[in-house]
Amino acid sequence: MGNVVRLVNVEINNLKNVEHGVVEFNDRQKGNILGVYGQNGSGKTVLVDSILLLKDLMSGRKIPADFYHCIRFQSETARMKYSFKITEGEKTFYTEYEIELLKNGEYSFCISREKLSVKELDAEKQTRLTSIFEYTKGGKKLFLPLKYYQYFEKNITQLVSLGVAQQLTENYNDEKQRPEVSSFLFSKRAQEVFSQAQDEPHKIYKFSYILQSYAIHDLAIVENSQYGLLALNLRALPVNIDWPLSVNSGFNGFMLNLMDVNVVDKELFPYIQATIDQINIVLKSLVPDIELEIYNHFDKLMDNGRDGVRFEVITIRNGARIPLLYESAGIKKIISICSSLVACFNRETYCLVVDELDAGIYEYLLGELLEAMQEKAKGQLVFTAHNLRPMEVLLNDSLVYTTINPKARYIRTSYIKNTQNKRLSYLRSIKLGGQKEKLYNDTNIYEIELAMRKAGKVKLND
Repeated sequence: MGNVVRLVNVEINNLKNVEHGVVEFNDRQKGNILGVYGQNGSGKTVLVDSILLLKDLMSGRKIPADFYHCIRFQSETARMKYSFKITEGEKTFYTEYEIELLKNGEYSFCISREKLSVKELDAEKQTRLTSIFEYTKGGKKLFLPLKYYQYFEKNITQLVSLGVAQQLTENYNDEKQRPEVSSFLFSKRAQEVFSQAQDEPHKIYKFSYILQSYAIHDLAIVENSQYGLLALNLRALPVNIDWPLSVNSGFNGFMLNLMDVNVVDKELFPYIQATIDQINIVLKSLVPDIELEIYNHFDKLMDNGRDGVRFEVITIRNGARIPLLYESAGIKKIISICSSLVACFNRETYCLVVDELDAGIYEYLLGELLEAMQEKAKGQLVFTAHNLRPMEVLLNDSLVYTTINPKARYIRTSYIKNTQNKRLSYLRSIKLGGQKEKLYNDTNIYEIELAMRKAGKVKLND
């Protein structure tokens, strides 16, 4: 059995409209679900953005240049801290990864601090959290702790490689006029150097490698922006594919062309076939009388000279063939996340994060799906939603609410039991209060009506 990594805690500081917020995940072996609810613009998607940032960093990828605009405009820095529980055989470790982003120019930013800390969780003895890697921009040493740095300092080739790795993580592309920022610790060059370490310094590679593998293969984020495109019937549908470790795909999914044929490497085609079969098993249980079919596939030479396969994907409804393009956005969304839901249901170390899970999905079906995941799923599921149906099926510790206080953006409710109707209790808390923080920035029906009348009197064609 491989290592099991579980996300325990996310702390967000100065990201978009969140001045400070902490989200803790429950620690159940099964049904580890977290639903995030709140008013529009109150910080739900910020949690998704922070986990997407984590995936980019730990995967060794560049942070998107427009992430500059995610740093709170009143602040020069944004800081995130992610906590994990790592099970390695019979040992369990608590790990923290901290990152600080700094504005260092007009529309430019860099990583000003990066830190990885670890402690072993042992019921028989007291242990403390110890830093095994800490980088500070402008620091006297390339990284700390000093005893680990001195180990690599003895080998000038390794030290130079680490110096180059650090420089490459804060490159500015003059041609594109944008920063190209990435993690020093999780960069390919730094990982190659750290992998050669022995004894105590090998801890840097051991834990960073575990987290990097988790980010690449077991952390899946579905952004709502992808499904805005589905509603517009655009050409591509993102489909998550659970690539085996032997396939160095470089990404989690596959963009399925809806209006034209798809061409993929012949070595990858069997995994796409298996994914379609997997999706069909789940799809039939969610939406009866519908299934996907790989249509008209044959061998084709690819532009790069490799053997490929040309194919189309269609839906079959009661024997009738329908182009996938003309299915509803809700059906496309279910198809797109099916493979990820299967992985989350069956794999303990898998974490699926979905922004606006309820968008386009019938609310009763959504409740049934989440109830099944809560009872049996081995992995972690994190989602944001506006539909309140999930509150009626999820346990109270599986729900987090945003507040109107930017300094305490996320809370769990007080005085609400699992036997109560959490949907009605939440709506009552919005109207009457009673929680530690206010959950809703008041709106008034009469002010809305007045605003509508005033707006109607504005002359647009003067």
